[in-house]
Order: sequence, then structure tokens, then C-alpha cells
Amino acid sequence: MFDRTQLLETISGHRKGIVAVLIRTSLGCATPIYRTVIYLRNRKFDIAIKRDNKKIIRNAGIPVISVGNLTTGGTGKTPMVIWITKRLRSYGMRVALVSRGYGSEARNGVDGPNDEALEMEHRLPDAPHLQDPDRYRMTQIAFHELDSEIIVLDDAFQHRQLARDLDIVLIDATAPFGFNRLLPRGLLREPFNSLSRSDLIVLTRVHLISIANRNAIVQKIKRYAPNIPIAETRIRASHLLQFDGQTEGIAKLKGQPVFVFCGIGNPENFKLSLEKLNCDSVGFERYPDHYHYQRSDLEHIKDSAQANGAAMIVCTHKDLVKIGTNRLGGIPVYAMVVDVEFLSGEKEVEEHLKKFAQPQD
Repeated sequence: MFDRTQLLETISGHRKGIVAVLIRTSLGCATPIYRTVIYLRNRKFDIAIKRDNKKIIRNAGIPVISVGNLTTGGTGKTPMVIWITKRLRSYGMRVALVSRGYGSEARNGVDGPNDEALEMEHRLPDAPHLQDPDRYRMTQIAFHELDSEIIVLDDAFQHRQLARDLDIVLIDATAPFGFNRLLPRGLLREPFNSLSRSDLIVLTRVHLISIANRNAIVQKIKRYAPNIPIAETRIRASHLLQFDGQTEGIAKLKGQPVFVFCGIGNPENFKLSLEKLNCDSVGFERYPDHYHYQRSDLEHIKDSAQANGAAMIVCTHKDLVKIGTNRLGGIPVYAMVVDVEFLSGEKEVEEHLKKFAQPQD
């Protein structure tokens, strides 16, 4: 069974051999079926919009901001959702977060919050986060029971059953176009021309690529969405955080032997971000996105960190809230907390957000 890293190596063409070729061929044969399904699905919603069909596309009753992407995998949605929510809160608005809750862990027969919800609970304690595959139902709870004034809808570019007032699409600069192929042969959820449906496009993690590559990505986006504003952001390490709330400055990492682990959609970017902070990475353990850590996993991380002489264990905020401890085998565990930093387009994004804070006639 392939993990995500092996799958990416295979569909990208980096993995050679007859088995890899057969896998790529098989996935390629399934792609036309997926393309047809996506075409018919989008056509249904496009017609519903033209006919104002409220049975197919339902209205929440309050403004909805969708933050999504065109590909599978991590594109930096969580930091962006946090940034948007903080901005809306600074305007005095009552904000609710709504998501599907992918990767939720069942406890006592009931699905609990997933890792993203737990992270946002730490960072956005004054913004309720509602999770359910029926996102419309959650918007109604937010509107009628929590008295929310606006919804931030996470990972919802393809969730067209719910009307939105602002559609923001994130594109990861380090893996922007899903190997230029639709699922399952590539990572694209939709064709490139779907970008024209967005209101804003945000190119994330631009600090991890060259200026030439950045310009090439922007030019390709403009071919498919020529009139859509494009903002550019980077991820900035803010501070180190322990589970009990203790914090340390990022400078604490410098020169330290660090063991790294994570269970996120784009683990290599997390590792690269840490390396740019001049720490000494003595080990790196990858787990699947939304992974539910078991005692045996934590024992393995502890043993590996000790064997490699690590002075610190570092993970993402999503991982920290799931393992729920300050130390493993006597070694302190920290999450690297990150924030969005705009390199361009911040003014345009804020102008869109401020429209929702203005009194409505």
C-alpha cells in the first residue's frame, strides 16, 4: 500500500520501473471518467446559478466566504482561514467557521473535532467551529443559534451546494497545478478553467520557490483567470508553542538538534521551513494527513529522537493538539506556529473583507 509520498513520486514520474508505469497507466485510464463527472457536476451548478435555483444551491442567510483550492493536499488553508477570521473579528463581526470535518476521530461512537478544528480552537477561541458533511445545516446553526454574522467556509471551492459571497482559491507555489493532470492521474480536483469561478486567488508559500518560477505560475493563472486578482503570501514562523500554552521564540531553534514529525498534506514544505530557521534536523518522521497518533507512534517518535540525540521535538500545531503532551521521553515537544504574511495583494483582500463589515441597506 503506497503512502502519499510514494504516490506523489509515482504520479509525478519520478518513480521508475514497470510497476510505476502500470500504476500511472491505470490511473490515466480512470481520469476521463473523473473528467466527465466533474464536467457534468459543474454544468449542473452553472445552470442552477443562471436559473437562481435555490433547491440546488442553498443560501445560508448570512454572508459566506469560501476558502478552497484546486488540488488535493495542503495549500496553507488553515493559516489563511485564521488570518481571514482575525481580520473579520477586528472589524467587530461575529464569525463562525464551518467545515466538513475530514479526518475526525470517533470517540465513544461520536465524531469529535478534527485536528484543524482543535488547532483553530487554540488560535481562535472566540470563533465557533462547526463540523459536519452537511455544511448548510451548520450554517443554519451558526446563523440562528449562535447569532453569527458571517461564515468562513473551509475547503469549499468544490462544495457548490452552498452559495458564497466571496470565493478565495489558494494555490501552493511549491506544487501549483497537481502535475497538470486531473485526479486520479494527477492531483487536480478540477480543470484549470475552474479558476475563473473564483473572486480572489492567493498564491501561497512563494518564499520557497524562485522568482522565475513564481512569475511562470502567475502567467499560467492569468491564462485561465485573466480578470481575477492574485495575491502572494508566505508562511512566517511566529513562535514555538507547547501543549500547555508555554511559548518560546523561534530563535530557540537555531543550532539545536531537532527531531521533526508531522501528519499533514505537504510534509516536505514543513521540513524545508524548519531547515530555513537554521536548526539541525537529526530525524524526520512523516505520517499521513489527519493521522490519529497511537501510543506506539509516540513511543517510536520518542525512541527515534533519543537515538538521534535530539534536544527538541518539533511538529505542526495540528499534530501538537492531537498528541496532547509537553514532553516525550524527557525531550520537550514544541509546535512551530505559523502565520500568513502577504508579499502582495493584502490591500485588495482586505477591501473585499471590509465590504462585509459595512452596514447593509
